[in-house]
Amino acid sequence: MSRAVYAVMGTVLFGALVIMVAGFEALLLDRDPIDEPDAGTLLGPLMVAAAVLVVLLSLLRSAALSDARDHKAPEVRGTFPAQPAVLGRPTVTDRASAGAGDEVAGPRGPAPHLLVPSIVAAALVYALMLVVGGVVYGLVRQELVWVLLFAARYAVSPFVIGSAVCAGLVVAGTLAVSRVDPGRPQPRPSDS
Repeated sequence: MSRAVYAVMGTVLFGALVIMVAGFEALLLDRDPIDEPDAGTLLGPLMVAAAVLVVLLSLLRSAALSDARDHKAPEVRGTFPAQPAVLGRPTVTDRASAGAGDEVAGPRGPAPHLLVPSIVAAALVYALMLVVGGVVYGLVRQELVWVLLFAARYAVSPFVIGSAVCAGLVVAGTLAVSRVDPGRPQPRPSDS
């Protein structure tokens, strides 16, 4: 399966987790995720949409970097711009020249870290949710000061913090799962 498919599946999982966590927080804390009575019904969904966009772009970027590291080109057939599936794919001769015997050639270069992209995604989700919420609420109130007041009030909100934690976990988990290639035989431990 393509790493881009994992990115989309991880993004859908993140959206579902944010909705679920916000629902449980609202139920357990007996308060709405957005307490402002004049905020309207679109403020929370716009904040979540910004967070989902950050997670999607983070996962797609990591997928593209991993594909470039492994010298794989995404297969696109029947659409424009199409890249031939044969370009950028390792050939049998490339794999054979990488080692002798029944060794399995690994990916080229070191594997990327999981911790850095997940922390960056969580921090971006946290910051962008506060910025989007503050800007939208500032537009609703038609006063610039509400941008900062909204961001300051919701900086410790369980809705924003829970979304950032979910983003970090989903990005780390999706990147870890997308590294496993079930089509490639795994190296066997030696019998000695």
